[in-house]
Amino acid sequence: MTKRSDVLRGLVSGVHADHADYQTLRGLLGEQFQAALRHDTAALTQLGERISALVAVLDGRRRDRMRGVALLGIRPPATMAQVIALFAPAMRAPLQQLWQGLEALVVECKRLNSRNCRLLMEQHALMQRVLAGEADTYVPA
Repeated sequence: MTKRSDVLRGLVSGVHADHADYQTLRGLLGEQFQAALRHDTAALTQLGERISALVAVLDGRRRDRMRGVALLGIRPPATMAQVIALFAPAMRAPLQQLWQGLEALVVECKRLNSRNCRLLMEQHALMQRVLAGEADTYVPA
C-alpha cells in the first residue's frame, strides 16, 4: 500500500511539474499566434503537435492527481484546499501560493488558446470567402 507521505509528495511534485509545463505551454501558444499571423502552416503544424503532446502530459498528471486524492480518502468533488489541509502547517501557505500560481497559468493558457482559435477561425472564414466568393454577392435586391 502506498504511504500517505508518498502520495502527498507526489501531488506536490506534480503541481511543480505542471507549473513548469504550463509556462512552456504559454510560450508555445504565443509562438502559435505569431505563426498564424504569418500564415506559416509548417510552423503551425509543428506547434500543434508539440502543444498536443504537452497537453497529453498535463492531462496525465491531472489524472494522477485525482488518483492520489482518492488514495488520501478525499471523496469527489475534492478541492485543493482539502488536500492542502493535510500538509503540515508550515507547508500549507507555500503550497497554496504554488497552486494559485498554477491556476493563474491555466487561466492564461485558456485565454491564449481561445485567442488563437478565434484568429484561426477568422482566417479560415476569410479564405473561404476569397476562394468560394460571397454567398449573397449576386442576390437580387
